[in-house]
Amino acid sequence: MKRLLLAIAAVAAPLFSASGQANLSFSGGSGGLLTIGLSAPVQYTITSSPTSGAPIFVFTGAGNLFSTLPVFTGSINYSINGVGAFALTQIGSGFSIGTIAAIDIYFFGPPRPLATGDVVRLNAGTLTSTAIFSAAPPTSRAYDTFIIEDGSKILSGPGVGVGTVVPEPASFALMAVGLLGVIAVRSRRRV
Repeated sequence: MKRLLLAIAAVAAPLFSASGQANLSFSGGSGGLLTIGLSAPVQYTITSSPTSGAPIFVFTGAGNLFSTLPVFTGSINYSINGVGAFALTQIGSGFSIGTIAAIDIYFFGPPRPLATGDVVRLNAGTLTSTAIFSAAPPTSRAYDTFIIEDGSKILSGPGVGVGTVVPEPASFALMAVGLLGVIAVRSRRRV
């Protein structure tokens, strides 16, 4: 029975993975260029219409990395409703404004118009600083993420990794029926 429960847990674990997080990796720094990597695309749905420049992609708790807004180059870009490959050119941190804490980092480029219901996809890739980063890089891990506008108003729900499985209620019901069937068969074999 213990093996059965472990097998079920292993199969079901991806169904309950955390949403609202993106895996960021950091390398370099410590006197060299800093590279930030996004390992998989992240999708956001705009829930509030912006009134100023957007989108600004926030990753909470990554650290107070910069005292200025350094320029970065690389391949992380975003699209809106499947259109465009808009570049991200700057990264900020160390500022406490509205919903942003000093330990949050955020990516942005030139503002693009957004509307409620738009789907914004942040594409996987890397960004590398054009200047020396003296500190050690932050920890590579999953970070909570969302979109804000220039005035720090939150515009989206949590970002969800593309490919994250979000089962429908019918899938849960089918899993429950299957689990009950397996338990019933195992119980009958013991009698």
